[in-house]
Amino acid sequence: MDTTQIQAFFFKAMVEGWATTGGGQKITIPQMPGYKAIDFKDGDFRLLDCYCVNPHSPMSAGTTAIWYQGNPVWMMSYGGFYTDSVIAFLKRALLKTYKASQFVGGRGPYVYTENDLVYTNRSSGDFNRFSGREEVLNTQTGVLLGFHEYSGIDLSKIPQ
Repeated sequence: MDTTQIQAFFFKAMVEGWATTGGGQKITIPQMPGYKAIDFKDGDFRLLDCYCVNPHSPMSAGTTAIWYQGNPVWMMSYGGFYTDSVIAFLKRALLKTYKASQFVGGRGPYVYTENDLVYTNRSSGDFNRFSGREEVLNTQTGVLLGFHEYSGIDLSKIPQ
């Protein structure tokens, strides 16, 4: 399997997914109460972005997985929290890298700012194996408004 094909599909699916204005077509998974998922298919590829938010806190977590011809070929997991007030800003940050086909840990750019909000992303690795942490901070108050820690791996490669 060619990693560049998997990565190109990742960007295509993510542009249509949660970060879009409509938030993608959400489905529920009966075996996973409290989870929502966005399912995107194109030819032999499928991406499923599953996530949950605790209704009693702002904590959230999820996984994004890609299959090719029914076999898992790539996955990412993420978790942390975001306040509701920064979700639209977070989506714009993520879309910036997705639309540019720029891989920064599968999340947003290294730095993105709007008004008093700054998004930062410290990422290491590449599409084959990566980890990092993203944050949204109010620059006026210094208050952390959310973060996600994430990691992922290309499952189609034999380790070196």
